[in-house]
Amino acid sequence: MKIWGIADTHLAAHRVDTMGIHGSIWSNHRGQIIENWHSTINEEDTVLIGGDVTWATSFQYAMIDINMLDRLPGKNKFIVKGNHDIWWKKYPEVKKMMPKTMNPLAGTAIKEGRHVICGTMGWLSPNDPCFDGLDMNAYKKELNLLEDALKAAVKLKPKDGLHLLMHFPPFTTKGCETPFFDLITKYPVTTCTFGHFHIEEEWDCLPQGNINGVEFRLISTDFLCHKPYLIWDA
Repeated sequence: MKIWGIADTHLAAHRVDTMGIHGSIWSNHRGQIIENWHSTINEEDTVLIGGDVTWATSFQYAMIDINMLDRLPGKNKFIVKGNHDIWWKKYPEVKKMMPKTMNPLAGTAIKEGRHVICGTMGWLSPNDPCFDGLDMNAYKKELNLLEDALKAAVKLKPKDGLHLLMHFPPFTTKGCETPFFDLITKYPVTTCTFGHFHIEEEWDCLPQGNINGVEFRLISTDFLCHKPYLIWDA
């Protein structure tokens, strides 16, 4: 089974796509994502989608993009909420309305063959220079949800890999480890993938690769040039 990852797709089928204003990398990014998806991902593969899925402001409009992702190759797709996914309200409602291949995660875990996939959004941490007092409640909530996800994953007894999906990296914008990182490394996590970062200076500072036995990878679509990243191949 192959596990692929991509984040920050920022789809917008319900309106005119204006992502091109953020640079040439975003020109026709939807078309590039779809083309690269078809050329890399097979029907039996698993895909992790790391938040900021769509600009839609309501679930009705979000479903246009969600259904498009559902139709793309991949037996199962797992998604977490991003900070721009304001269509994502209460987790039970989102879970109930998802199409067949789409599996939302919010402090939860799901067994996938010999693997376990778990996830939550994450948040800015107090040691991040962008953090302010208004972030504290979301930070505490997401730190608790991360522990819930990891505990649930361990209970499912993964045999080949425990894969953690987040939106926010467990590192600051300056590349420092956060309390999310500290918590992750207390559990037998195999891979941790995340998005959110879109600035080259952040990419340059961001630790990636094997750290304390965990494979950390940024999967923001612009960082990947809109090509899904191969997380696991077995």
